[in-house]
Amino acid sequence: MEAMEALRYQPSAVARGLRTRETRSIGVLVPQLSQPFFSSLAYAIERTLFSHGYRAFLCSAEEDAAEESAYIDMLLSQRVDGLILVPTGQSMANVHRVLQAKVCVVLVDRDLPMLKIDRVLSDNFMGAYGLARHLIDLGHRRIGIISAPQHSGSISRRVAGINRAFQEAEIQPEQDLFVEGALEQFELGFSVAQQFLQSSRPPTAVMALNDVIAVGALHAAWKAGLSLPRDLSVTGFDDISLARYTMPELTTAAQPVFEMGRKAALRLLLRIQKPDLKVRRTLLPISLVIRGSIAPPN
Repeated sequence: MEAMEALRYQPSAVARGLRTRETRSIGVLVPQLSQPFFSSLAYAIERTLFSHGYRAFLCSAEEDAAEESAYIDMLLSQRVDGLILVPTGQSMANVHRVLQAKVCVVLVDRDLPMLKIDRVLSDNFMGAYGLARHLIDLGHRRIGIISAPQHSGSISRRVAGINRAFQEAEIQPEQDLFVEGALEQFELGFSVAQQFLQSSRPPTAVMALNDVIAVGALHAAWKAGLSLPRDLSVTGFDDISLARYTMPELTTAAQPVFEMGRKAALRLLLRIQKPDLKVRRTLLPISLVIRGSIAPPN
């Protein structure tokens, strides 16, 4: 012990793992750690793991399958006991490699329906449906939609929910009012909202498919000199912390982000202890948060 202290020796978790077959470390791989939703999700996962004696390797794939693959190689080389993954749009091969290495996996936020593994999701379809239905009930019929690329099932489900609300209200979707872009998300919301507002028939409401895009849209409306929400209603999705501090405060669909992260972490730890558990799909409800960014059309 004296020699260890003098040499500042630190035991190797990997070497110990070779002997005990556990490292008490978990890989947490998200698409974009810079995005508020994913950073909050990663925080919830990390806190839950830490409270149960596990440590997290936090990795950001930047929506790139090659980066995701490189991080998975690193996590497998570190002999993590499990992986919590928010998949990119091309994650099937990467997940198969993890499963072949006999490492437990739990998906969170985004689904890969063809895989028989645990997943913790929120009800994106009903969240977006409820927001669209609320705008329609206020009297809006010309509604612009700003979407990040539909490389994930969660965004696709939001689009499907909006389309269902439009069908029920007999609103014909207009191609020029649905814009999907790969720009940085604040910039995407800002530039597309500007495009909407400069058209000959601008929308009376804008649905941004996440809150970061919505903040960009709010800024574009402010720059155009509009009075919000009298001249334009704006909604987001996720209920990040910033949504409560925009002017006006942002109406959005609140994902239970901390509960999603907590449940994903607990499910993975249980799966590690009991590998033969029946696979579970957990679907959490989304609630509408009505704030000051929407009103009946002027």
